[in-house]
Amino acid sequence: MQGTSPNVPQDVSRLGIDGDALRKPLSGVGQYIFNLCRELESLLPTTQFFVYTRLSADEIALPSSRWTVRREAWPLARKLPSFLWLKLRGCQLAKRDQLDVFWAGRTIHPGRHSAKRVVVTVHDLNHHLVPETMEKVTLYSHLLWFDRDVRSAAMILTNSQGTSDRLQHWVSRRADAIVYPGVRDDFRPLDPSQRETALMALKEKGVVPPYVLAVSTLEPRKNIGALIEAFVQLKKRGELRDHRLVLVGARGWQNQELARTIEANAEQGIVLPGYVPDELMPAIFALAEVLVMPSLYEGFGMPVLEARAVGTPVIVSDVAELKEAAGGQAQVVSPDAHGLEAALSQQALFTRTAPREALGDIQSWGRSARVMVAALTQANPDHTQANA
Repeated sequence: MQGTSPNVPQDVSRLGIDGDALRKPLSGVGQYIFNLCRELESLLPTTQFFVYTRLSADEIALPSSRWTVRREAWPLARKLPSFLWLKLRGCQLAKRDQLDVFWAGRTIHPGRHSAKRVVVTVHDLNHHLVPETMEKVTLYSHLLWFDRDVRSAAMILTNSQGTSDRLQHWVSRRADAIVYPGVRDDFRPLDPSQRETALMALKEKGVVPPYVLAVSTLEPRKNIGALIEAFVQLKKRGELRDHRLVLVGARGWQNQELARTIEANAEQGIVLPGYVPDELMPAIFALAEVLVMPSLYEGFGMPVLEARAVGTPVIVSDVAELKEAAGGQAQVVSPDAHGLEAALSQQALFTRTAPREALGDIQSWGRSARVMVAALTQANPDHTQANA
């Protein structure tokens, strides 16, 4: 650690975050930050919380009214790319509030002097491993600032052991604590009465069992094109005849070819339900025959945990962090159409898994937040047993 002692509890009376992380609709990273923020409120009852943003109040998902929003006052500055704004303007706003901690939930932070301590969470290393899949402005921001900001942070948190290991290779620092994603309490197998209600609600979205499920932003790294190719080939062979392929997630970027593929195969039962409210997500997982995450790379894979929590079988690509999320409870395949087709053709494997209570590596967001608070306060964060 830089300039602090792990034996001296640190003050977290004033904590600020990057508001763009909470932009609606929440991404996977946004869900991670939002759920941790809600738990931090109860664990840090006297802390003042601040959000720094270019965005209007209705564009961000605030955890509660306890969060004071510091919005950019200059209309022209609001047009800056998010990370550039954070460096040029967010830093000034944060300094005025004399923060104890700035938590950079998207890794890139406003500068070491924006708070007494800057803590970064690293979710992935896309710019090193799959740069071709990133939006240009995000890629350039990461190439410019990511590695330097990680090295300069007072503390590094990651969402997986795999991400921590990769950091050691690329940045020569491991995580000071691993704060695994949690799973909401409502992600549980459906009882008979819940099932009927859920079926009716999802039917309005065009989601009717049986179906194969994918939950991700429709962008290149998620490799949804390979999943569609595998699904369509099985359909043409007469397999999965009654199944649909349900793709839940935002439209993303670099997806024109994917959109054409979906349109060309619309008669094969590909369903894009659009926005799915949070309260319906447990049901959409629980009623699926199988969840597939065919990503080329992931920093963890929260949908894998959510599927396992409701007992839905999982297929993941051969990526270390996805296998970490699966905890040995998924079928692992090569991330190409052939591997996915072979896995999906084995319908006998679509069997429900153990109930949530039997899955010891699936934890609540409250438990995750306690790990984070222990790290933020330097209350003996154990780097090797951060999830204990």
